[in-house]
Amino acid sequence: MRFAPALVVAALIPLTSAGARQAPPAFPLRGIVVDATTGSAIPRARIETLVQRSRADAGIDGGFSLRAAQTDTLLVRSIGYHPARIVVTASGTALRIALAPAPLRLGDVVVTTSRRPAAAGESPVPVTSVTEAEIAAVAAPSADRVLAQIPGLQVLPTQPTGADLSIRGINGARVLVLQDGEPAAGGLLENRDLSRLSTSALQRIEVVKGPLSALYGSDALGGVVNLITRDPEGPLRFGAELRAGDGGRKEARLDTESGQGRLAVRLDGAMREDRRVSSVTTATSALARIWDLRGTVRATASPTLHLRADGSVLRERQRWQISSDGFNGFNDNQGASGWAEAVYAPGTRAIWRARLYAEEYSHRFRQAQGPLPLASDTAPTQRERSLKARLGWSASTGGHGLDAGLDLLTRSIEAPGKVAGVVSDHGAEAYVQDGWTLGRLLLTPASRVSWNSRWGSAVTPSLAGAFDATPALRLHAGAARGFRGPSFKELAWDFPNPFAGYAIRGNPDLRPERSWQWSAGAAWSLFSGLVSEVEVYRNNLTDLIELTQTGTDPASGLLIYSPRNVTRARTQGVELALRWSRPSWYADAEYSRLDARDLNSDLPLDRRAPESARARVGGRLPGLGSTLADATLSYTGRAPAQNLDGSAGHQAAFLSASLQLRHDLPGGLGLSIGGDNLFNATPTGWTGVYGRRVYAGIRGTWRP
Repeated sequence: MRFAPALVVAALIPLTSAGARQAPPAFPLRGIVVDATTGSAIPRARIETLVQRSRADAGIDGGFSLRAAQTDTLLVRSIGYHPARIVVTASGTALRIALAPAPLRLGDVVVTTSRRPAAAGESPVPVTSVTEAEIAAVAAPSADRVLAQIPGLQVLPTQPTGADLSIRGINGARVLVLQDGEPAAGGLLENRDLSRLSTSALQRIEVVKGPLSALYGSDALGGVVNLITRDPEGPLRFGAELRAGDGGRKEARLDTESGQGRLAVRLDGAMREDRRVSSVTTATSALARIWDLRGTVRATASPTLHLRADGSVLRERQRWQISSDGFNGFNDNQGASGWAEAVYAPGTRAIWRARLYAEEYSHRFRQAQGPLPLASDTAPTQRERSLKARLGWSASTGGHGLDAGLDLLTRSIEAPGKVAGVVSDHGAEAYVQDGWTLGRLLLTPASRVSWNSRWGSAVTPSLAGAFDATPALRLHAGAARGFRGPSFKELAWDFPNPFAGYAIRGNPDLRPERSWQWSAGAAWSLFSGLVSEVEVYRNNLTDLIELTQTGTDPASGLLIYSPRNVTRARTQGVELALRWSRPSWYADAEYSRLDARDLNSDLPLDRRAPESARARVGGRLPGLGSTLADATLSYTGRAPAQNLDGSAGHQAAFLSASLQLRHDLPGGLGLSIGGDNLFNATPTGWTGVYGRRVYAGIRGTWRP
């Protein structure tokens, strides 16, 4: 019996060997997962082998590696795409797996804390993207005219000139405006003027409705607008465009790009002129002229190191009549900004980004009788300067897409007559975000800690989730915190106005304004090419800063006004959309219902229209394959508008129609003709000059 164990072991050896021989041999398998439509990489796609039973997640660059049987079946899945099954055999060739976008798939967006491009399927936060084709169809030279047509967004006047943006009832400095992920120049001194921001060289405009301070920091209290320029691509190309219209509209643009090889370059220069100045109610003596130049250089130093440098310069002159005796006001603005970035990707799982950004902007206001300001005018020049450094890290592992980093900044302004001396601040921010994929569920927690030397600190968390119930139905919900740090003027104002009998003094004890938003919605593909969307939201705002009378100066007798954290507000509403597309035609209809209210006075917020809508249709005309047509009908409902004497008034409903025809000619030439406000509406209560406007343009492209 003592030989029994040995006999048992001996008997099992052949069985074990046979089992080993029956196990299928494995081989290494490498590949990349890409979008079948755009060819861009799909990060964090899940790849499983059904025979070998191995699993891997694609890295940030879409690359993956795992072990597969000699003949195996791959199951590839990613949020926002149809799953794919692929039979593979032993081979040393790397696979390229293309996933077809699900019906609800959107384009690429930039929504991550590290400013890396991220697929919309990765983000549960709804992003409205205005494409390059839509920008061309509007033929708008500035960003405000494009954004004004989006329901839920409203362009509001600023004094004495300029265009402000309201997102879901929240406007001014509480909306963050970015250009390629960096703040648009001019925001430290005055409200950002969207009529100043050119559409030249834009690839798309992205709008996030609602607070997103966890990703972008201060000023993202009501939403974020990001103007994204085109990537240089293809062989050497030169382009030119001319456009003219009534009302003194003149536009010219030259551009060139080359995107082949290890060095890519793009340069865009534009000039535009108009006899209408934004928010000015008369065209008499009016002039708005802007020159801007943008450029980018991108180099592939090695397979793991990519370098980029961007720069832009701006020069603007505004002139408008301020009295009936021929006196005009003049705004002269100049700005220059630029940033350099290095992206290091040592493998498929992680990316490091280092960016340095600098900006300088100046503003000067003068008055004179005649078309030009006096050369001897000693009106002071306001200046702002910013310098920011960012270090970001992104990684993909185990179904998680992580973004983290650190921002350091220093800023200063010099505004004689508004603040005393040169005022500066310093700040630091640390942030982290995780995109956690659990099958068809995507969770995105994020948080940012901000510190500023003048107003203290703020913590802004957010949590959002999206669930692909089916490839045709996506549900999403989220809660997010927003904040806006007090501005330089609010903290350090020193502005006496003895002729009007008052003075404004800053308040160094101000706290950041804050908001909480809750939202939920769904997108449903009713059938191929037709998608419906719905979203409901509520945004509660507290500690809003408002000028308040605080006393009387005993020496001068002037009334003293100072900013205080005194106002509470609430915005809530619902947004609906229906979108249809075919290879040659498209159409969409959108509707927004808004309730925006000051909770202190229990009155509606001024000029916030409770209803807005848009219908758009376009495509290639039958029998004229090279002719494109685009027609848009926009509606803004009646809104409360306080009169200059303080009495209650209203802003009338406004229905506007626009139409454009574009025709492509041989040799890279193209013609366009169109009109805005075709019904010639001039609604009461609106600030500005309104009426029908028509235009015509020609463009050309030459490739050596």
